[in-house]
Amino acid sequence: MDSQQATFTIPLTITIKLGQENNFTESKPSLGELPSDSGLESTRPRSYYEGYKGYDPEFLDVALPLPVLTDEQKRNAAKNSDASDEEDPTVLPYTHFSIVMNRRRQLAYYTVVNIDGSQSQGIERGRDNWYFDSRIAESEQIGESLYKRNALDRGHLVRRLDPVWGSQAKRANDDTFHFTNCSPQHERFNQGQDVWLGLENYILNSANARNQKITLFTGPVLDEKDPLYKGIRLPLSFWKLLVYVHDNDNSLVCAAYLLDQTQLVEDMLSFEAAFDPGVYRIKLSQLIEQTGLDFSYLEEYELPLSASGFESTQERIKIEKDFLNVIL
Repeated sequence: MDSQQATFTIPLTITIKLGQENNFTESKPSLGELPSDSGLESTRPRSYYEGYKGYDPEFLDVALPLPVLTDEQKRNAAKNSDASDEEDPTVLPYTHFSIVMNRRRQLAYYTVVNIDGSQSQGIERGRDNWYFDSRIAESEQIGESLYKRNALDRGHLVRRLDPVWGSQAKRANDDTFHFTNCSPQHERFNQGQDVWLGLENYILNSANARNQKITLFTGPVLDEKDPLYKGIRLPLSFWKLLVYVHDNDNSLVCAAYLLDQTQLVEDMLSFEAAFDPGVYRIKLSQLIEQTGLDFSYLEEYELPLSASGFESTQERIKIEKDFLNVIL
């Protein structure tokens, strides 16, 4: 209702205001970003993606190509119907990030994002509207039906705030709400300050504090034995591969992480977990073995698992809940 005003003189002057608009301001969540359960879905038109470049392999001033897919992965990769003859048809470019999809699993093989801490913007999260990407078939993406009435979150693989920098920050924010960038994660895993969200916060906060550039690869570990739920096999673990230029000597370094939600999904679906949930530093060779993605060109830049710098005989090292033993 528009603001209305009536004035009476008797001889006193009384002013009455009716229907005055209230101004409300959104408050920022104190701990992380809690996903909305609005469950809205629609499809972006193909024209929306015109001119998209996606991930920049020269972002760190060192060429970081995309990982090489196996022949089987290439056959199962969703094909970008808008890709030119010069472009890789398996790559879906967005704003400051790119995604390669497994059409059979309807999930990403991996995502890769350029993070620029010097230009980062804190755009607040509004109501969640998730979109199918019209450049690939809708049947090659998981929609809203999987996430109804259960403990599963629509887990961002490229974190919403990671590509939100520079003049295209708003567009990058919106682009993260594609089902191609979404993977089923148990709500306690997705929102956990000592698991997924905690590691995401640590990485982005470090980049912002140091005005640092980071390239971050992320994806689910896709196993044929993953448990079936509503016709979809749920990934039991996820991985992140962090690549950046070290402050001290300008050398390129990388570190791989495995994040496990097996026990949480076990509680939901009733099956036996392989090992404790949490965040682990793993060797790059182990990541390559588990995903089939060829990151071998980065092995010479890998940080040692042990803080002392000596080669560790362990396959994985548990990351502390405060993330202080994350090397960044």
